[in-house]
Amino acid sequence: MVLHRPASADNVGAAARVMKNFGLSRLVIVAPPAWAGAPRSGGEGTVREDVFARAARLARHAGDLLDDAEVHPDLRAALGPATWTIGTSSRELPGRPRLDPRGLAAEAVRRAAQGEVAVVFGEEQRGLSDAELTLCQAVCTIPTSAAYDSMNLAQAVAVISYELALAAGAALPPPPPAEAPARHATVEALWARLAALLGAAGYLNPQNPELILAEWRRLLGRAEPTQREVELLLAAVKTLERQLQK
Repeated sequence: MVLHRPASADNVGAAARVMKNFGLSRLVIVAPPAWAGAPRSGGEGTVREDVFARAARLARHAGDLLDDAEVHPDLRAALGPATWTIGTSSRELPGRPRLDPRGLAAEAVRRAAQGEVAVVFGEEQRGLSDAELTLCQAVCTIPTSAAYDSMNLAQAVAVISYELALAAGAALPPPPPAEAPARHATVEALWARLAALLGAAGYLNPQNPELILAEWRRLLGRAEPTQREVELLLAAVKTLERQLQK
């Protein structure tokens, strides 16, 4: 479970607690920029340390999840080892599969036998941006009343955690595939090199290079390449770079 720049210590603690309720133990957090500063109280340490101390009070018996939580500077780093990522949002993202919590859980249980699965929750005020959702291969929307469609962060984690526990108890995972699916970090390395190469070749609009790259991302996402296949593409891009430099 990945919390992207959570603002509330209470939400961090409540999310850890409900994950523990449903047998989930891997918590990853993308740190907000404010976590690097000093606490408003004027005490010693950093905002990050203060947030975790306050979160621990609400987490109660899930303090071990907070102790073991991974903290990353950005979402790309947080998703590095994942082979399938899904973002939570009330908005649709064109070209991305859209699942409800039960569909997410069934797909996550199936894919967890093949590699690491990451479920991403956005910050409390604005959720996940289009750019952040672009890093995810699918989007999950929790059905809510049109009168109030914005859910609390920790409550959203609770809904998804429950469905994951339900699906894990009811489903038998498939046998692992012959080849491992591509890791997120390798895919992102490919996009970084490819963006530079296509930009240098004049293929991309320099004012908005991500517009076309987003369509390429969707194409590769539908193909669900293996780790070796993405490594082959990355090697091909590096070879083209060397030829252009000559």
